Amino acid sequence: MSVVVDRVARRQSLRGPTVLISLAGLAALVFFGLAAVPYLMSSAYNANQYAGRRGPLLVHIAFGTVALFTGPIQLWLGIAERRMQLHRQLGVVYIAAVTVGAAAAYVIALSPSGGWIFGAGLMGLATAWLTTTFMAFLAIKRSLMEQHKEWMIRSYVVTFAFVVFRIGSTIGGAIKPEAGLEFAQTMAWACWAVPLLVTELILQGRKILRVKAD
Repeated sequence: MSVVVDRVARRQSLRGPTVLISLAGLAALVFFGLAAVPYLMSSAYNANQYAGRRGPLLVHIAFGTVALFTGPIQLWLGIAERRMQLHRQLGVVYIAAVTVGAAAAYVIALSPSGGWIFGAGLMGLATAWLTTTFMAFLAIKRSLMEQHKEWMIRSYVVTFAFVVFRIGSTIGGAIKPEAGLEFAQTMAWACWAVPLLVTELILQGRKILRVKAD
């Protein structure tokens, strides 16, 4: 009886993460179709904006897309503790994609078309991307399962920053077209810093609330 109760409780505990991961995967698909495919299909798309940096941009898009799509699958397998061999294999792919994608982002950030504020935000994003992913890798190498899960959540939050950036800059540009550059510069920072802050509040807040007050 207790085994059945435990299974039901586990299924219920997975509903929230499953919904969030599914929504993230769906948003990633929409983002890829609307924001990434045009760069891959035509060399003339935003050619002036990324003149001389198209190579690093395509590398960044390609490997960022791999991380964006493998992340939700890997997260769900890890949280549900299923098919762990596949989870580990996808983890290697994810780490490689983040490493190459972040390296390309550094190259783009050194000569940004959106000015030094945009470039600094992109460099900060790449640094956060590498750091959170490395910490997840370090935690699992030391068999720290809970820390690994938390750092992987943080890592994918940074990966998902590309989607947040596109949404924020598009909405801002539509509201005030003449301030498009300012919105892009702001989102270069806000797309990863704000979601990371919210994620940290949730992760640490849950731990605090689980502790009964004296």
